[in-house]
Amino acid sequence: MLRSQKWIILGTVLVFMNLPSVSLAQQSHIDIGLRSQKSLGLYLENGFVSQISFDRLADNRLFLGIGFVSSRLGSALGSNAIKQDNYQIWLSYYFKNRRKIRPFVSLNSGYFAADYEAEIFDVLDRSSMLLSASSGLEWTTPVQLKVNMALGYNIISGNGLNGPGTLYPLFAQLNFFYPLK
Repeated sequence: MLRSQKWIILGTVLVFMNLPSVSLAQQSHIDIGLRSQKSLGLYLENGFVSQISFDRLADNRLFLGIGFVSSRLGSALGSNAIKQDNYQIWLSYYFKNRRKIRPFVSLNSGYFAADYEAEIFDVLDRSSMLLSASSGLEWTTPVQLKVNMALGYNIISGNGLNGPGTLYPLFAQLNFFYPLK
């Protein structure tokens, strides 16, 4: 399982390294930030996110993102909550491009892994592919910080028998993005 996580991370890093070519370098927009994600009814997960867009591609409305969120940085920090990690990639489309408040929709994918820590739970599913859709609003503050709030639905979720029992269908996200370029 750890080996497959390394390949997923390596693959997404390689994709991001190859996206901005020399001719598009001056016309790209890169945001980095923090994400707080809450499965409605379960854990709080925190982590790091980044996204990139290009002026020539959909007039800077289409963003490709990558992120990592974990309950290790949220509910499981200093408690006995289950440690779970989400490796995420997404494609977002923003409406009303020149406004301070912009609605958006996203299609998200990735990999989910839970660490139950005890051998007795080895019979339970502990990992799953992620596939979800989300929608929300983004506000650009006067100090260039972007505050992004979304509600989402995991199309692939689990109930403990089929899929990890801690992969709940509904979630909310709060993102803080700072534009690097």
